[in-house]
Amino acid sequence: MLKVCVIGGGPSGLMAAYTASLEGHQVELFEKNKQLGKKLQLTGHGRCNVTNNCSKDEFFKHVVHNEKFLYSSFSQFSNLDMIKFLKSNGLPTIEEDHGRMFPGSNSSQDVVLLFVDLLRKNNVILHMDEACTNVVVEEDRVVGIKTDKGTYSFDVVIVATGGKSFVSTGSSGDGYQWAQNLDIKVSDLYPGLVALRTKEDFDLAGLSLSNVGIQIKKGKKVLYKECGDILFTHEGLSGPAILAMSSYVINSKPERIILDLICDKSIDEVDMLLLERMNHSSNKKLSHILETMIPKRLVQYVMNRLHIDDSLKANETTKAQRRSISELLKCLSFEIANFAGFEQAMITVGGIKTNQIQPQTMEAKKIKGLKFVGEVLDLDAQTGGYNLQIAWTTGYVAGSTIKEGPIKVPS
Repeated sequence: MLKVCVIGGGPSGLMAAYTASLEGHQVELFEKNKQLGKKLQLTGHGRCNVTNNCSKDEFFKHVVHNEKFLYSSFSQFSNLDMIKFLKSNGLPTIEEDHGRMFPGSNSSQDVVLLFVDLLRKNNVILHMDEACTNVVVEEDRVVGIKTDKGTYSFDVVIVATGGKSFVSTGSSGDGYQWAQNLDIKVSDLYPGLVALRTKEDFDLAGLSLSNVGIQIKKGKKVLYKECGDILFTHEGLSGPAILAMSSYVINSKPERIILDLICDKSIDEVDMLLLERMNHSSNKKLSHILETMIPKRLVQYVMNRLHIDDSLKANETTKAQRRSISELLKCLSFEIANFAGFEQAMITVGGIKTNQIQPQTMEAKKIKGLKFVGEVLDLDAQTGGYNLQIAWTTGYVAGSTIKEGPIKVPS
């Protein structure tokens, strides 16, 4: 039996503590907050999108960075295993759109309570409201930790401190600093799944659009291209498609976002559609005809941006004016100011480099007995339960691969 310390009571830490206790080890979990799973309880607007019910290949398509690192750990504990785990412990899940899985109770609190019950049944010692201040290492082997209340000796330490997002939940980036102090490489950190801020001001806040084409450019180079749902905000753009895009391009310093408001038609097809509707209602205002194609608030913005008088009728519109509208509907461009910061980020992009970690065990290659799991690693994915599953998977592997003596890594 080994003495195991888990630092952090988020999803990866809870799973690591539980699986380590199943191996018969003496496990102690340290959490700086007064309650476990503080960030976990916020996910899915309090409902907790625990994982995604998709195939393995589909899952990895939604991992943004370093998906190959997860191949080994995913074979040990996958998204389907997580669904079975919850069901076998009395918390069945329900499936919603795009494979998103939620607890049947629709309460993230029930997920936390499930783990609290499992940890207590397996005699895991909980140190609540006790912040770890450092990891103690001697001769390239972990020997314990220091907290704001004392020093403890351990054979294995699992760092599950999270990233830098949701600072209010206690995620302050401690794990990154401990890793760097031990010469474990950490990639640059960026806020992930965040809104975009534009340099232009527009009175469109609250307007949502479905199936919009999104193109991100830096100079002439296209950094990202996808379709999805967006939301105009007071500062710029948000919504599922914008959040997903942010994690791919935030570290590339993008300059411009181009929206295709009618992405299932070419410019010529949009122009022809507009011409047909103008011919059909030639005495109507041009703005009223446009309202049959895009929302009224957006029509006003388009007219103002092109300096077209709102009173202009269809039969008074020139071919050049009509073409300029068609082009703008297909290529509505905004200059990017920046992205929202960590205070609004759902996840952290970047972290401890995966080439510093054994993928089969989550152990640091340089330090025996020291493991890193969850968001502190350079792993991130799109929304839909994928990031939480990365936490469950890495936590499971870290805890279940703790063995007496030297940890053997499969060749």
